[in-house]
Amino acid sequence: MLLEYLGEGDFALLDVDPGLVIWTFIIFGIVLFLLWKFAWGPITAALDERAGKIHADIDRAEKLRSDAEAKLADYENRLNGLREEGQHIIQEARKDGEELKNEILEKARQEAEELKNRAVREVNMARDDALHQIHQQVTELSIAVAARILEKDISPEDHARLIEESIKDLRGA
Repeated sequence: MLLEYLGEGDFALLDVDPGLVIWTFIIFGIVLFLLWKFAWGPITAALDERAGKIHADIDRAEKLRSDAEAKLADYENRLNGLREEGQHIIQEARKDGEELKNEILEKARQEAEELKNRAVREVNMARDDALHQIHQQVTELSIAVAARILEKDISPEDHARLIEESIKDLRGA
């Protein structure tokens, strides 16, 4: 049916009519001229404006990206600095803790040494006091024994002299 329509009748689509071809070219040229004169400028202006806006958006996006990268680098540097500062603070706290521990241990050692020295002094004083009391008792017993042996009473002056002689003899021995 299509072949019949294309090949038959007065009006065939594939037949070339020179007048129609000329008028088609003239109309095409006029439409092309009108489009070029009135539509092409605004269309290209709109496309150029759109391209400029796209380029501006791309530039702004690149600037924002570079700013974001700079801020990220700055934050990373700050974070690293804070980490280092934290490590420094921890090390300093450990050092202070060690010093405090050493001071406490040294103070405890000194107090223990003082307690030991005081105890030794007290023991020595108690020993000296005990020895003095023993010397006194030995002297009194010696006098009492000597008085019995002699069966006489000794005067206080003789008593003091005998005590002193006995002490000298004990110290000399």
